[in-house]
Amino acid sequence: MWTKGQLTTYREQGFLVQRGLIPPDQIERLRSAADEMMSEQADNPPEVHVVREKSGPVRSVFCMHRNVQPFRALCRSAPIAGPIKQIFGDDAYIFHSKLNYKESFEGTVWLWHQDYGYWRYDGVDDRLASALIMLGPNTRNNGSIALVKGSHRWGVLDHYSDEITTSYKQWCITPEALREHITDESMIIPIEGEAGDVCFYDCRIVHGSNHNFSPAQRYSLIYAFAAIDNVPSGVENPRPDWVVARQFEPVTAELPESVAGTF
Repeated sequence: MWTKGQLTTYREQGFLVQRGLIPPDQIERLRSAADEMMSEQADNPPEVHVVREKSGPVRSVFCMHRNVQPFRALCRSAPIAGPIKQIFGDDAYIFHSKLNYKESFEGTVWLWHQDYGYWRYDGVDDRLASALIMLGPNTRNNGSIALVKGSHRWGVLDHYSDEITTSYKQWCITPEALREHITDESMIIPIEGEAGDVCFYDCRIVHGSNHNFSPAQRYSLIYAFAAIDNVPSGVENPRPDWVVARQFEPVTAELPESVAGTF
């Protein structure tokens, strides 16, 4: 659980980084589960949704939390679910989860955006937050996430649809809005770290990540949480449930025995 000071820092900055929050043995189980699943079912794993780079390597794997036991257990564990409940002042459910790979020299960018730039069209309010868990080193060279400190206070900036830059359709902040709001490079905070480090961040914070220029693969696991009563509604053409949840089970719900034993 966070101290009052940590919660205040999160609210002021729009994010909070905790070093070494997930122990090495748990990180190893997560890495092994991901690698095993992808090696055995590389073409179309049935329990997840895979997005690939234009050049072929995996870019993202969605819905890891539903059926892959170590990932299902982690999102309900005290180090992750505890701070999320403090942020909302209530229970939460998984809005979506994804494992973002960046293959060495091929992993591509996530352009500057706000998550709520996408999610506002899913019929939810802005009571959403994410936890990014580093499953290996995250560096500037291999494409670590960067955040713009305090940008969660700017409201939702102008976004546009980009279907060209990468294989995944992105809602990105317009260059005009970026130039207006990001006036000094010191506002951009690169979040570098080691396996087990966790970054919690607000759905409105401006963030992105660069191409992987290094010989090392980058692994980042992201759980997006919504307040328990913040469910999608009133959307004429809803996005698929691998990216927007249709299951609203609270993360504090009792774990099945087979899952609880993994953490």
